[in-house]
Amino acid sequence: MEKDFDADEKKDKLIIKELLQKSSDYKDFATKLTEYFSKKYGSEFGGNVLFTYDMAEDALTMTCFDQDRIFELCDDEEIFDIATQLKFLRKTATHSYKQ
Repeated sequence: MEKDFDADEKKDKLIIKELLQKSSDYKDFATKLTEYFSKKYGSEFGGNVLFTYDMAEDALTMTCFDQDRIFELCDDEEIFDIATQLKFLRKTATHSYKQ
């Protein structure tokens, strides 16, 4: 079955918005993101999609596919880049497994 990365990205942005609204703080938000995206995409990356919150930097760090990406929370829109970054990493993982 062919993966629809663009549709998944749109759904993921909605999920991020929903999880953010349901979270009591950013640490809770990071935990919920980890649970959701590890369950959804963990198998594509050979493990977990881990999110941690750094209070000093006011940022979320996503660790996935042996890479870290930092999302600054002071920019309201940057948090939705998580979905775009996951799409990119999923495409990268798909291509690396085909070779």
